[in-house]
Amino acid sequence: MIARPDNTGHTIRLRWAATDVSIWKLTNQYGFILERYTVLRNKQMLDKPERKVLNAGPIHSKPLEAWAELAKKDNFAAVMAQALYGSDFQVAGNDAKGVSRIISQSQEAEQRFSFSMFAADMSFEGALLAGWGWVDNEVNPNEKYLYRLTTAVPVNLAKADTAAVYIGAEAYEPLPPVQEIDAQFGNRTVMLTWDYSRVKTYYTSYYVEKSEDGGKTFRRLSDVPVSNLNEKNDKRASGRMYFTDTLHENGVACQYRVRGINPFGETGPPSEVIKGQGANILPFVPGIESAYTDDKGLLQMQWAFEEKANGLINGFRINRSDKSDGPYKVWLDSIDVTRRTLPVKRMVGDPGYFTITAIAKEGEGRTSFPVLVQPVDSIAPAIPAGLKAVVDSNGVVTLTWNKNNERDLLGYKIYRSMKKEEEPVPLIDSVWRGNKFRDKLSLKLLNKKVYYAVSALDKRFNQSAPTALVELKKPDIIPPSAAVITKYKVTGNMVTLNWVNSVDEDIAAHILYRKAAVDSNYTAVQHFTGKSRNSYTDTITSGAGQYYYYIAAQSEGGLSTVSESLPVTVAAGAAGSLQLTRLYAYAQPDQRRIEVVWGDDMKQVRNYQVYKSSGNGAMTLYKSVPAGQKGLYDTEVQVNTAYQYGVMAVLASGAYSEMKKVSVNY
Repeated sequence: MIARPDNTGHTIRLRWAATDVSIWKLTNQYGFILERYTVLRNKQMLDKPERKVLNAGPIHSKPLEAWAELAKKDNFAAVMAQALYGSDFQVAGNDAKGVSRIISQSQEAEQRFSFSMFAADMSFEGALLAGWGWVDNEVNPNEKYLYRLTTAVPVNLAKADTAAVYIGAEAYEPLPPVQEIDAQFGNRTVMLTWDYSRVKTYYTSYYVEKSEDGGKTFRRLSDVPVSNLNEKNDKRASGRMYFTDTLHENGVACQYRVRGINPFGETGPPSEVIKGQGANILPFVPGIESAYTDDKGLLQMQWAFEEKANGLINGFRINRSDKSDGPYKVWLDSIDVTRRTLPVKRMVGDPGYFTITAIAKEGEGRTSFPVLVQPVDSIAPAIPAGLKAVVDSNGVVTLTWNKNNERDLLGYKIYRSMKKEEEPVPLIDSVWRGNKFRDKLSLKLLNKKVYYAVSALDKRFNQSAPTALVELKKPDIIPPSAAVITKYKVTGNMVTLNWVNSVDEDIAAHILYRKAAVDSNYTAVQHFTGKSRNSYTDTITSGAGQYYYYIAAQSEGGLSTVSESLPVTVAAGAAGSLQLTRLYAYAQPDQRRIEVVWGDDMKQVRNYQVYKSSGNGAMTLYKSVPAGQKGLYDTEVQVNTAYQYGVMAVLASGAYSEMKKVSVNY
């Protein structure tokens, strides 16, 4: 089933056909049921399609008397009426090139079926009378419909069959003109030809029109349109139709044009006008029947020419051009008049158009219509060279590369991957024609780099290997992950720090910062390139006291992330000169506490600083107690937890003792 809207926006025409003679006979008797479902309205999908049965009863052929008027003026309608209602149906004539040759050996039912289907394609009004078409005049321009056709044949006679088409009024498009019309004028004859392969999805037949008054008026050469009943499913076929007209006399200018007729009875726009006049020239024109290259790339050609005209020519000449309209150059000359195939097998390099010329002994020779020959090509284009990638601050990537030199180049495929080890994926489904391409990156994704490659594709879809991946660094808008200080150790006035570097790949440096408790700003202590270090010993020269450290991870794009600040206490005096004599910690679960006690022989103690940690955590200052107090109870404890305590004395001079540590499980 096919459908076509008209240009009013309110009408859709439908056509359908039985698939074989048995279904044809049954549906002629029982008919069809046509339903319409409104699926879309104002570009919005309906929650439930609206169903409407378009015919009150089954659609089938009108009674014979209803055909009388149309059959008088439409021969194709008469053929359909005879096929449906005639008591006898025989094909007359012996036209070996017409439809008779196709079905002359078929049974009468097959003849009725075949002829009626062909005639229905020629007459839409007849198809409506036969019950093989419908005109829906209740169409809204803002809606789209699903038309569903089912047979009314009882299920015990035939398996239920359904056809459907989805369409709306917006699908209307003007019919195209027939393309590439050409003419060969001869001695009181003209052979017209046109490319039907481009428009065969639109038209089933054609009218040839002629003007003999300079193009003021055109008349149809026949009331019966021209149809291609001998089409073969051959990829090497030329895809052209031919029509011959007889001229009254030579030297009189004539104009021709062609119009297509579609299955809905619509006539397409006229083709371009072709002009010419008859002349006393060689009365026969050679025609290329087949032309192709074999597996070795050698041209194989066969042509036709009237044997009785051999005495009028000196031989044949093969011509070649890159374009169908020329200019043509001699490709092979001096071919004997008796030959109808190439005497010499020659290699065909690039695709091209070939013609054959019959060289007349007197007057002008005759040349065939061109035929395109495309050699077997399995060689891929060269890998594109010079691929470059540039990205701006908004993430817009511009790719450029050198243009390939292959004559049959079709275009390029562009690939991208987010990681170097990933398989690159195509950025577009189609072929890119130029050698410059723009891509837009999402700067919010965490990957710091992106990779591009390009491959070339020829017209035979042979594809080159991709270029080497080009690495591109994305604009940096996401700060790197932070480094983590894992542990430290204070030995006298030296602080040793250990850390885990940032895990990002584009780290340019790690910078260690320090400040004293009394300072307001941090000072850079040391700069480490990339991830070259993960520990450092800092020497304190500004005296005892509390200091703070952090590490800044800096990306190649200049963004930084700092670690958490670490407090560190540096005692005065030489290492080991001041220390506690004892430190104990006792778990007292019945009282939900830990008792910490210590002792020392130091004099002029101002106070004691008690540090605490749980599990694998870092020690932090827990409490500061007076000099006379050498113990405390810690009630901020949890069951099944390991605790560590550290105690140091602060002297009146400002010096610190070494920290003594003890561990206990609660």
